[in-house]
Amino acid sequence: MENHAKHLGVHLIEKLRKGVYTSIEELNAATVKIVAAINARPFKDKSDIRESRDAAFEKYDRPQMRPLPNSSYSTCDYKYFLRIPDNYHLEYDGHYYSVSYTFCGKPAILKATMSEVRICDGDNRLICTHQRSYRAFPRYVTEDAHMPSAHLFSRNLNVHDGSYYRRWASAFGPSMATLIDRVLRSTKHEEQSYRSCAGILHMCKDVPGDVVEEAASSCVAANACKYTYFKKALGQAGGRRARDGARGPGGLPAHDNIRGRGYYQ
Repeated sequence: MENHAKHLGVHLIEKLRKGVYTSIEELNAATVKIVAAINARPFKDKSDIRESRDAAFEKYDRPQMRPLPNSSYSTCDYKYFLRIPDNYHLEYDGHYYSVSYTFCGKPAILKATMSEVRICDGDNRLICTHQRSYRAFPRYVTEDAHMPSAHLFSRNLNVHDGSYYRRWASAFGPSMATLIDRVLRSTKHEEQSYRSCAGILHMCKDVPGDVVEEAASSCVAANACKYTYFKKALGQAGGRRARDGARGPGGLPAHDNIRGRGYYQ
């Protein structure tokens, strides 16, 4: 391309220098004639099958030309997956987009624009399209048609259902029951919240029930019924309980060697 531009520039300027032009229209008309003559000129090499630039364009370039797209150009981010995971969701920008479970274990290509996410197979054939999500929650974007019957994967991964986690939470108290219920309702498909429920409830093992209820109550009041927020609230509630228990009457630390003023009465 650089050689062609150099060739055109040299010959065009050489021809134009010989004329006098009183307007831009005259200059443009002369330029068109010179360029047309250059393109129609046969190549010096008689064995060149292209014959001339015009002939080469008509024979090779024009048949391959396609109309310009009607829509405006948009950037696209590509992400390759060696295999689609067993939960048939592909991660992009903190969200998980579903693909038919029949493609599990196969390679995939995710193409993301500002407005949509396209998922193709390993041969770049389109499988499905999602509207791109920018909401912080829920993070899973799932099409019902992509899921196996009865959520086979979720049942294999989680032998318990939502009722089980609700019963477990109610054993701690009403605040914990409310928190778990909101977690279960926070996703389009309840099965997607089982991991969070299990993590929250397992976190409460060996923790006094009133401490658990205090942490759950703060989450419900703040409308932040999430695993990460509850973990922080539980740590704060446990820390306050430990500090309160470490002090005896009058604000002094509890210790056998501290007799207190009642000992002398």
